[in-house]
Amino acid sequence: MVAAAIDAGRPAHQGRMITERRQIIFSNEALKDAVALLREAHPERVPMGAIRRVWTVADPETQLVVQIEQAGARTLHEHALNEREAAAAVILLCRKVRIPLPRSSDKFLETESGGLSLVITKRIPIGPQQGGA
Repeated sequence: MVAAAIDAGRPAHQGRMITERRQIIFSNEALKDAVALLREAHPERVPMGAIRRVWTVADPETQLVVQIEQAGARTLHEHALNEREAAAAVILLCRKVRIPLPRSSDKFLETESGGLSLVITKRIPIGPQQGGA
């Protein structure tokens, strides 16, 4: 399993805290939808054509490879989305299907067995008055 940070550089909280972690796992069909949404929003990032297949590559960095069949072409073209573009695609899909993503959370992509997931981690500090006995 390989993890790639999207929101880096956040200060670490000191003291008592709760950490919430969620993982959203995307099927290959959902990833195709995410790539199509990215193309609608940013046509310059994904070539036009039918999206035939998607898969992840984690070495050396996380990439989402998209296989595209352009109109009238007999060959398939492969286009790699970098980590930030792949993250933008899955976040667009989450917004479309109304999966809440807290703005103040850390988000990163994980790849495992050719799949892709978005991991959301939110740290919630606990003040002295909020603690238990």
